[in-house]
Amino acid sequence: MKRTLIILVAALAVLGLILMKKSNTEKSMQRDHFVLDSAWKANVNAFVVIKKPDTTRLEKKDGKWGVAPNGFPLDTAKIAKALGYVFKLQDKERVSISTERLAEYGLDSAEAKHVSVKEPSGKSAEVVIGKTSGADFSSTYWKWEGKPEIYRSPGNFSWDIGTKPDDWKARKMFSAVAKDVKFIEVNWKDTLGTAYAYKLEAVTDSTWKMLAPQDSNRVKNNMASEMASRFAEMSIDEFYNAKDTNLAKAKIDSPLVTVKIGLKNGTSEEIKASKPVAGYVYARHPARPDTIKLSSWRLDAFKKKPFELLEAPPPPKADSGKGAASGAAGSAPSGAIKIEPAMPASGAVKAPAAKPQAATKPAAPSLQVKPAAPQPLKAESAKPASK
Repeated sequence: MKRTLIILVAALAVLGLILMKKSNTEKSMQRDHFVLDSAWKANVNAFVVIKKPDTTRLEKKDGKWGVAPNGFPLDTAKIAKALGYVFKLQDKERVSISTERLAEYGLDSAEAKHVSVKEPSGKSAEVVIGKTSGADFSSTYWKWEGKPEIYRSPGNFSWDIGTKPDDWKARKMFSAVAKDVKFIEVNWKDTLGTAYAYKLEAVTDSTWKMLAPQDSNRVKNNMASEMASRFAEMSIDEFYNAKDTNLAKAKIDSPLVTVKIGLKNGTSEEIKASKPVAGYVYARHPARPDTIKLSSWRLDAFKKKPFELLEAPPPPKADSGKGAASGAAGSAPSGAIKIEPAMPASGAVKAPAAKPQAATKPAAPSLQVKPAAPQPLKAESAKPASK
């Protein structure tokens, strides 16, 4: 019995050692092991993506990223995310070393994205990004440039690495927010060519007044606030390319809408947009010579006629003369009718006033008896005379 117990304890100890070793191995496999040193990520000044037939080169100059060769500003969030993914690639899970299986992992010439990063000192790294893993849809296949080993790394990021220059360009046009807007000045023409213009000023963050074409405090604040919000959210929807034949139709040099925004810091921004063509208006980038395309609905909030921006005027006040007269009478509301007899004094209603006087004349016949009254008196006076 004692021997059996010793054997059982020994077996449990061996099993425990096996389980511990397995656990340590799994933890080691799960521990993040990045193939690139993150210490030099901040120094990277070139990021190149090649996917046949496209090549995109992004460069960092004076601390700002731009698309080469013209330096169009980059979406900083996109480049930061892409660099983060590249510098977190892991090689702990190798799935293949066969060059014949490249297409299976999206690493063949048709789908592969060849990415290289480089810093000023010349240090660089080149990797090939494949497709998202179908096993868990939360990891991506990749390999070193020029090497056969294929790895699967955590993160579904293949789509976040664009292959065309336009994929990286900053689309938001202004850094200001709605509360930064002080003035809104608009000139535009409707489809008939009729021109309209107005200028609004922010009194507070939520109240506005009109400065032109008239001075008014009756501005519909919700409309003006919507304009300020549309300005702050203004984004580029498409970038012009040489194959676009609609630019000539739009006549960008004869803008249909001009929106000028004055900011509280004293600066201003301006957009001059063409007439709509195929759902877009064409405009010059406010800070660059590039031609850009905006969805036509983005400017609808500004296309208002001045009277549409104003609340209806208040109703006229009651006649103060009538109020004073009724107050002097000191009677109930029905007493207001008593004012009417005084109205003929103005000469406006003389004829009706004459009729009541004519109605009192029938009492006159009772007074016409007077000539007959002296006859009995004469008879009485005659009797004494006969005596």
